[in-house]
Amino acid sequence: MIRCARLKKTYRMGDQEVRALDDVSLDIDGGEFVAIMGPSGSGKSTLLHVLGLLDTPDEGDYDLLGQNVARIPDAELAGIRGKALGFVFQQFNLLPRMTALENVGLPLIYLRYGAARAKPEEMLAEVGLSERREHRPNELSGGQQQRVAIARSLVNRPRIIFADEPTGNLDSKSQAEIMALFESLNARGITLVLVTHEEEIAARARRIIRMRDGKINSDERKDIRPATGPKIAEHEAGTLTASESRSRQAGRELWEHVRQAGRSLLANKIRTVLSVLGILIGVAAVIAMLALGRGAKESIEARLASMGSNLLVLRPGSARSRGVALEGGSSTRFTVDDAQEIRSLPDVRRVSPGISGRGQAVFASKNWNTQITGAVP
Repeated sequence: MIRCARLKKTYRMGDQEVRALDDVSLDIDGGEFVAIMGPSGSGKSTLLHVLGLLDTPDEGDYDLLGQNVARIPDAELAGIRGKALGFVFQQFNLLPRMTALENVGLPLIYLRYGAARAKPEEMLAEVGLSERREHRPNELSGGQQQRVAIARSLVNRPRIIFADEPTGNLDSKSQAEIMALFESLNARGITLVLVTHEEEIAARARRIIRMRDGKINSDERKDIRPATGPKIAEHEAGTLTASESRSRQAGRELWEHVRQAGRSLLANKIRTVLSVLGILIGVAAVIAMLALGRGAKESIEARLASMGSNLLVLRPGSARSRGVALEGGSSTRFTVDDAQEIRSLPDVRRVSPGISGRGQAVFASKNWNTQITGAVP
């Protein structure tokens, strides 16, 4: 079931290179209950992550369920994880906004099943939490949360369950309950690979692997007899069948995503209202800017149209004398004769010469210093 040879995994921590796995070779047969032990930094969690396809080795060969998985793409690894593997973690990793039943059924979304309630309910009943299925994680004890996590790991009918310190946050009574549950799962033929620091927890396994400095120091088999008890059925052993059409699967998946999105919005009402308000203000601002821009454009077009699209204005240029720019018209001024010459050009219809400047206008006893413009009729 699990065959790995000369696995190597290296991490860089600053300028230092840490070899988490150093030529690890390991075989685990179907139905085994294996405990991996070792001090912190010995590589046991890294080995679990590589075996569970959560990480890939730098070197070595890894055959899982008869398939070489050491070098396949991440998308295919995710498919194998979803079909044949289950995971239980020390921190439970339950979504707080969802009930126990919804947490258990969550993996089915990613497997393109529907979010059918029958299978999650079966798994909750199997771990003894049927009456708590509508409770959220903060309404459950640590042991109950871990049992929900175990039920979640079972919902895809896995061949192998990987558990990383599953009893690390539990009291002694809850630890005993969880280990009894693991033993019952192993008796059904599910392979268990468990990482732990505690000797009394490892003693419940039938095989103990001890690691240090990225190497396997010892491999002790306490009992080589196969587990007894009812075996899992073949259809429960991680085999997925395409019982539904692609369109129906896609429809179920879309509906589940919409339902989860709605639940998330309702669970965070203030954030949802503020987000919607921000979107509305942003959209209104964009519409207002577009309207102002369009209005300004139309105004300019109207002004240009009123002037005539074929209007050309000629002004005398300014000149420079020893680097000093003179005022427009200081050097050269158009005359009436210039206007007559321009009028004689073939493409010119009309010419209207004009002059402007400042002057003093006097009327009776009043006078004004003003701008004066002169033009022909």
